[in-house]
Amino acid sequence: MSKMLEQAIARLRKMPDAVQDLAAQRLLQHVDDTPETDELAAIDEGRRAFALGEFTPLDEWRHDLELGDR
Repeated sequence: MSKMLEQAIARLRKMPDAVQDLAAQRLLQHVDDTPETDELAAIDEGRRAFALGEFTPLDEWRHDLELGDR
């Protein structure tokens, strides 16, 4: 565990349970919303492909999958 996280936890231990619960909830939400390494790699690859024009427009993709127009 990093020193900064240890310091934050030490400070939170001195606070009321409701404040600890709120901090824990926010930390867990942040962790849940943070992309994993493989997800970040996929995002980077998608951006690279888009920059090079290597993508299928949404309308074409929907047509190919017979999803109709929207």
